[in-house]
Amino acid sequence: MMKRAGYILIFFIFLIVIVVPGLVVKSCRPVPPEGPGGQVRPKTKVSQQKGTVALFINSAKRIENIPLEEYVKGVVAAEMPASFNMEAIKAQAVAARTYVYKRWVQAGGSGCSLHPGADVCDDPTHCQAWITKGEMLKKWGIFSYYHYYSKINQAVNSTAGMVMLYSGEPIDPLFFSTSNGKTENSEDVWGKYEPYLRSVTSPGEEISPRFLEVKQIPVEEIVNKLRQKWPDLAIDPKNPERQWKVLERSAGGRVKIMQLGNIVVKGTEIRQLFDLNSTDFKWERTGRSIKFTCVGFGHGVGMSQYGANAMAKNGSTFVDILKHYYTGVEIKKVL
Repeated sequence: MMKRAGYILIFFIFLIVIVVPGLVVKSCRPVPPEGPGGQVRPKTKVSQQKGTVALFINSAKRIENIPLEEYVKGVVAAEMPASFNMEAIKAQAVAARTYVYKRWVQAGGSGCSLHPGADVCDDPTHCQAWITKGEMLKKWGIFSYYHYYSKINQAVNSTAGMVMLYSGEPIDPLFFSTSNGKTENSEDVWGKYEPYLRSVTSPGEEISPRFLEVKQIPVEEIVNKLRQKWPDLAIDPKNPERQWKVLERSAGGRVKIMQLGNIVVKGTEIRQLFDLNSTDFKWERTGRSIKFTCVGFGHGVGMSQYGANAMAKNGSTFVDILKHYYTGVEIKKVL
């Protein structure tokens, strides 16, 4: 009898988590979106129903229309640990909504630059990560699913329609995992000045599992990668690190510009070349390898997620968090 009851419970969970959401998504009837002033936009392969996000799902190679707030829940579940404080999750929800609102064709945005007809895609390196309820269940397990989804549902619903604006326009709400204690000015990383993406302090990051990284790379591998990247590089192949020098650090204390033998490169280029966690790195020679010590994880621009959680634990609201990491913004309900 107990075994039969267990099977029934699992069956109902399957219906609620997998089948019903699928029917809701498939039942959306698309209508042509309108641009500013009521002008009808050119037709695309997938048009939108009012209030939905046209999401390109890379694994399926197709666009699906998803209700805006349901889309935001999927982003929050994918991008931030669900164990975080509620106010940090709310801040992430507003950031996720602002990101898609800025690109939302219905709101006058330009859509996803890689996938015509889509507002955004689920590739975290291009837009924002996003997962389904079924993927949440796999990620958290059946016992944690209801607790975590309830938190995210509450965070998204309580901030429904809210976005961040600067001078009346939606911002690009960049965020990342872990800082080194300070965030970065946008121009130091991306080369473009944004008044709301300024370097600010971000204490409490040390609890992040990715706060500190130590990585050893053989000297031969380092020299080969450097020469492949910069064929004109002149450097001692046996002791390349002797010809390395930091020329400039960013406002956030990370390596901005450095000398490599006869060339000058960006810290972001070194981070990418050697797959380092951040541009706050130091190096030292250890035998036949060079040891990199990195502090923080991510590009460092915008909101630090672990910093946001630290602020929330200390009593800050989601508004406090967002206004700290995004200078001069207002949080406004626009939808």
